[in-house]
Amino acid sequence: MRKFATVSHFAVSTLSRWENGKTSPIRADVVRLDKALDVNGRLVAEWEAANSEGFPSWMRSPGAREERAVAIDTISVNLVPGLIQSPKYAHAVFRAFHPRSASAEIERLAQLRVARYESLTRRNDPLVTAVFPMNALSHLPSEVKEDQIEYLLRHLERGRLIVYLIPKTTPILAVSSSAQVYHLPEGRSVAASDHVRGNVLLEKPGDTEAVESLVRDLIGLASPRSESVSLLEGTL
Repeated sequence: MRKFATVSHFAVSTLSRWENGKTSPIRADVVRLDKALDVNGRLVAEWEAANSEGFPSWMRSPGAREERAVAIDTISVNLVPGLIQSPKYAHAVFRAFHPRSASAEIERLAQLRVARYESLTRRNDPLVTAVFPMNALSHLPSEVKEDQIEYLLRHLERGRLIVYLIPKTTPILAVSSSAQVYHLPEGRSVAASDHVRGNVLLEKPGDTEAVESLVRDLIGLASPRSESVSLLEGTL
């Protein structure tokens, strides 16, 4: 206890009260303990789980989940996943969803969407695995399609993006909306899905495991990684 007090810079009496359950540390103290123990966020994760109902409050924010994640799996049934949409593709998507909005507003929304991934590459640069149908790139204006494919190929070259394309002839029956799995540094994973009211955290027991299983199933239906890249290059 004395040795740990020296390493963590807490008094022995304070550590003893925490250990015996007489008082509880605040989050800032837990962060210091986690660093002292060199457990890479695991102690903080346990503290958050013990001091909240279900998931900690920060996890309810899609942005916070992305910024904490070391890897993100994202699947989509009809579009290129929002996280990796190119500027022109995002513009086309927002225009389709908001046909009456002013051009300036559509451009603002598109820039915000693209900026998310660009910011993540500079911040925590998670490994992103994206699974989506080839149809998401079909029947688009040539400039939109080329912009999206070139954007994907550029990030594929960085080695932090993996793409699996589901062939046009393969029906996607098991998924009705796009979903994501966020793999956190402390070894925990959490799933979310996009619905009419926005990105929703999936909190029921087994939800994350179910989405992880869907990701594996869809990768099994998709073309292999190298073939998916060839398909992208051949579409230009």
